[in-house]
Amino acid sequence: MKEKMQTFGKAMLVPISLVAIGGLLLGLGGAFTNQATISAFGIKWSNYTGSFIYNFFDVLKALGNSIFSNLSILYAVGVTFSLAKHEKGWAAFSAVVAFLAMHATISTLLLAKGYTPNMADVEGMIKSGIKPIIAAKRAALFTNELGFFTYRTGVFGGIVIGLAVSWVHNHFYKTKLPTAMAFFSGTRTVPILSLLAGSAFGFLFYFIWPTIGSLFTNFSVMVSKIGLIGTFLYRLVYESLIPFGLHPLLSLPMRWTALGGSMLVDGKLVVGNAAIQLAQLASPSPGKLLVKAYMGETGVINFAIFPAIALAMYKTALPKNKEKIAGLLIPTIVSTTLFGITEPILFTFLFIAPWMYWIVYAPIAGLAAVACEFFKISIYEGNIKDWIPFLLRPEKLYVLPYLWIMPIFFALTYILFKYFILKFDIKTPGREEDENTVKLYSKEEYQKKQEAMDNKKIITISKTASSGESSLADKIIKGLGGKENIEDLDNCISRLRVVVKDPKKVVSDDIWKKEIEALGVVHMGKGIQIVYGANVAAIAVDVREKLGDY
Repeated sequence: MKEKMQTFGKAMLVPISLVAIGGLLLGLGGAFTNQATISAFGIKWSNYTGSFIYNFFDVLKALGNSIFSNLSILYAVGVTFSLAKHEKGWAAFSAVVAFLAMHATISTLLLAKGYTPNMADVEGMIKSGIKPIIAAKRAALFTNELGFFTYRTGVFGGIVIGLAVSWVHNHFYKTKLPTAMAFFSGTRTVPILSLLAGSAFGFLFYFIWPTIGSLFTNFSVMVSKIGLIGTFLYRLVYESLIPFGLHPLLSLPMRWTALGGSMLVDGKLVVGNAAIQLAQLASPSPGKLLVKAYMGETGVINFAIFPAIALAMYKTALPKNKEKIAGLLIPTIVSTTLFGITEPILFTFLFIAPWMYWIVYAPIAGLAAVACEFFKISIYEGNIKDWIPFLLRPEKLYVLPYLWIMPIFFALTYILFKYFILKFDIKTPGREEDENTVKLYSKEEYQKKQEAMDNKKIITISKTASSGESSLADKIIKGLGGKENIEDLDNCISRLRVVVKDPKKVVSDDIWKKEIEALGVVHMGKGIQIVYGANVAAIAVDVREKLGDY
């Protein structure tokens, strides 16, 4: 079950790379097609509109919108592609077929029932005399998806189609038919079955989606009603899921479905807190970004809490080890602030003193979320990479409270971590007498530490082969027990995510760190997550090329 949850979490991350570039395009395009921004540069707006530069940035804005307007089908294809074990191209094609079939079925049934596309138009319903609140709730159920008037199933519908089609594909892509129908055998069977499956889900969603949609809306209303307590609990639960790699199961639905709330932006209903913020970024209106989006605290975590933890580690290190520990921590913090990669430090203290993660760090992160919402911080995400497009629209941001929130949380975190490290003599990097133990721990070591020690192996991977030095990809494959032991291999933003047939054939955590360059490893049954940081995508490509059939 653990490895299945890990694989599912990994699959939901597939479209994230497009989301990141889409946000950048939307931000740049929205900024430089906005009259206030252009006027601030001293350029006359009437001369600017219609120019090549204006049209160029308008195209960038359209490209960004094309991604966020079609996240549901991107998730359908991405999840299917990720979960398909073989013939991934056919699987992705079948996902498109099923997605279209589902919405074609829903649309036909809605029109037959007497519903019309006008029901997706909030402003139209208000003009016809319907109260704004009722109009917004009705419109929240409907949308236009690739030309179909249909239910607003959003990313949730895409994920359901992705799971269904990947199951169909993995079970039927080798189907053999009688000679007369042999042309439709094998992979060609899958799109046909997916067409039927998509239509079946269309019938299902037609009957159950009004109830599900109402539940989503009511949940977001409930979270809003319990106010700051709900904000604290959300961040606490989110941080608690990170060690297991399951945090996308919580964050993605909140960001891209009605679970994260809904809002009218320029007359168009947008669902999901991240989607709302990105729509607001592209809007020409000067209004601030959505506050209750669980984003503001990410900046505090990356720019205050983790640097404070790093400083506490440095200050409590033995004098002879301080130079070495500084060399480890400084690049890590730079990576955290630039790209939001926190794992090296996070899993170091999670491995050494896990109680500090649950009792100290996670509650501090929850309090940071409360502080940011209380002081109405308006910003998207929490690292420089994601801030760039938003900084071009400063009128939409409100970050002044960072000036006192960040120092307060930096001081609080530093004091608490330094106190507990010294009080309980926690052996953070640099506090061991042996200089060779100065290192940051990985996710792998944390999880492995929780398991019984009787399965530990001393398997050595030779650093050289008879023909020369082994590549990192070769070492990874060998460390996983060889090609024949690898059932599935993929990657997310910073980790290789692997499912193996026999976990006992996988080398020890110590070898992963010392010989295979891993920053950390997490074990979840047959599922293994190997942390390599920002370079993981290139590493995954090399490993797949060595494996041949991925």
